[in-house]
Amino acid sequence: MQFDVQSARENLKLQRFDLAATQYQELIANSPTDFILYLELSSALMGLQKLDEALVVVKQLEHVDFKLPEEVQLQKANINLAQGRFAESIPILQSLILSSCHERARTALSSAYLGVGLPTKASALFNGIEEEKLSPGDVNNLAISLCEQIQTPKALDLLSKRIINKQFDNSTISNLLMLSNYHASPENYISTAKKEIRKVNQEENVMAINKKSTDNIRVGFISGDMYQHPVGWFFIGLLKELSESFSTTIFYTNSKTDQLTHDLIAAASDFYFVEHLADVDLIQKIQAAQIDVLIDLSGHTANNRLSIFNQRIAPIQLSYLGYFASTYMSKMDGVIFDQWHLTGVPDGVFSERIHHLPCSRFCYTPPPYIPQITALPAIANGIITFCSFSSTSKISNECIEMWAKTLEAIPESRIQLRWRTLRDSQLRDHIRKLFLSHGIPNSRVELYPDCDHESLFHFYNEVDIALDTYPFSGATTSCEALSMGVPVITRTGKSPASNQTASILNELHLNECIANDISEFVEQAKKLSSDIERLSNWRSTMRERIASSALGNPKLFTSHFSQLITEIYHEGQ
Repeated sequence: MQFDVQSARENLKLQRFDLAATQYQELIANSPTDFILYLELSSALMGLQKLDEALVVVKQLEHVDFKLPEEVQLQKANINLAQGRFAESIPILQSLILSSCHERARTALSSAYLGVGLPTKASALFNGIEEEKLSPGDVNNLAISLCEQIQTPKALDLLSKRIINKQFDNSTISNLLMLSNYHASPENYISTAKKEIRKVNQEENVMAINKKSTDNIRVGFISGDMYQHPVGWFFIGLLKELSESFSTTIFYTNSKTDQLTHDLIAAASDFYFVEHLADVDLIQKIQAAQIDVLIDLSGHTANNRLSIFNQRIAPIQLSYLGYFASTYMSKMDGVIFDQWHLTGVPDGVFSERIHHLPCSRFCYTPPPYIPQITALPAIANGIITFCSFSSTSKISNECIEMWAKTLEAIPESRIQLRWRTLRDSQLRDHIRKLFLSHGIPNSRVELYPDCDHESLFHFYNEVDIALDTYPFSGATTSCEALSMGVPVITRTGKSPASNQTASILNELHLNECIANDISEFVEQAKKLSSDIERLSNWRSTMRERIASSALGNPKLFTSHFSQLITEIYHEGQ
């Protein structure tokens, strides 16, 4: 009995969730009153993403005399978090803050606050706690909450300090690299992260790969975003067309599903849910599929499995779409970009070879519920209404200054901001103070919490021009605005993340909406705001413009993408 328990716990620790769950079920059948086994079984089921089953197991413990009731409540809250039921988890976790499991409850509660768009509450949980006593999960959540509060430099300093002081895990490195895209000059932060990635890469286990000499190329994609997520919307059109000429296999490192997930499953040759697999098992799964070109779509973003790319899993290994910088992984052979993303980007910032598409790297498919476009609001209102429906983490102090100068240059104009964190009253007050510091009164700045995705599209019918964020430019939000006939004014920068909207606008031949500094940004906004006829014309013809480009024509885009993949593969033979 004792040996079996230790075996189950070892398998749980090694993320062999299938085997662990089977062992725990047998152990419970033999010892139905050993209630700690139920708690551990629920953890194995969570690892398998069988969240409803895990919740059933945990709820059984609420009705017995179990000596660890606080652990039961914490597990219940964690299952709610995994299911995206953040509001339900908050009161449970709040009740545990003074319990014996308070540290883990605090980490989970900060995640829940971030999930409902309350970053100031998330960061407040760590007030008065010495930084070195925070767990890696605490540090990551604190950094994210600071970014959402327009305090990116503070977030990056926190993560960088943890790495320098050797108090980190792989998620700390990924978060530092990911969040560095939100800073205009991130070189020092990237350098700190790269030093540790080199050490990880030195531990690589080189595997022998037999390259095939056939034109039937098997393309595999790894992603944690195969649902109604920006990557999903940018990927579905490409996948449908690509599967006509290539064997396509998706390795999905998440459990979240919706209608877009089902559409992606239908479009792919094969689709595997692999979140529950440990790295070694995931590698075996990929190699069993005999993938020729393996493309990572996550980079250092959430739910990534980038750690496997310090090994040779497939003949060709590439990074694309869901990440916008170098991964710095030793066995990542290349990245796929376009010329516009890389304009102004210094040489040597990528560890991978850069492969160029002849069009924008984006191919956008709007959701089926996109509404009809109505008349330009400025005609009836007599004033220009700007908007930004992007994450507040993409907003910097310099971005607020740029927007404020735009409002100052165009009398009576106003701006709408919409994002989930704008339900946070302290953050709203902070943003208003930033605008006021540049002379823009609150009456011209409208702040709204976000809504469901379908309703969000309707709000584009209330605005005339979208103002892009800086230094992290929009991609999905820019495509959504343009699909609703709303032009976007952007400012380029020194990183690919700063040039995302510029790539989209160049593809659509809307170069007059691209600026290189604040003064150009303001001037472009003034010119466009004074030309109501052009705004109205663009509004009525923008969807046709998109459909005739590679941005909105999946067949055209995929012809370019397929040719590039074929060239890369045969060049590597």
